[in-house]
Amino acid sequence: MNSRRLVTLFCGLILTLVLSSAAVAQDQKAVPDSKPKQTVAVPEVKQEAAGIPVVVEHLGNDELGGTLALKLKENFRKSVLFKFADKSEKGVRIKVVSRSEFSERPEIGSVYAVVWTFAESQDVVPFYLAEELGLVSQRNVESAASALMNRTDKIAEEYKYLF
Repeated sequence: MNSRRLVTLFCGLILTLVLSSAAVAQDQKAVPDSKPKQTVAVPEVKQEAAGIPVVVEHLGNDELGGTLALKLKENFRKSVLFKFADKSEKGVRIKVVSRSEFSERPEIGSVYAVVWTFAESQDVVPFYLAEELGLVSQRNVESAASALMNRTDKIAEEYKYLF
């Protein structure tokens, strides 16, 4: 019975993530840019020297999921392999969706879903790269953030031709 509840919760998280990404893409297409864009020639910087650009987004109102997303952002800021990118830049988008595992006792743990995508900018529909589901508690929030960062590095290595 408990595993059935987790499967239902995971499916709900994935559905929420997919629907929110589709809604954002639809909203961006609905509002045309009325101002002419000025282009400035900027020399390209090698990604190896500057780091892999990442954007981390969190959806959820649970404390442990928010802590996981915050630790993930902190780890990326400290790393020389990654750099925080603006949403208008090309890079890996990491969307973390989390919910309390038990609504009556939120301090016990949270269920999270992470989806990695790649986008040229916020105006372009992102390409799906990978996903992961997991449980996080107060005891393993640091190691979960480190594991997600390692997974991001492996995904970026696999899709390095996009950068």
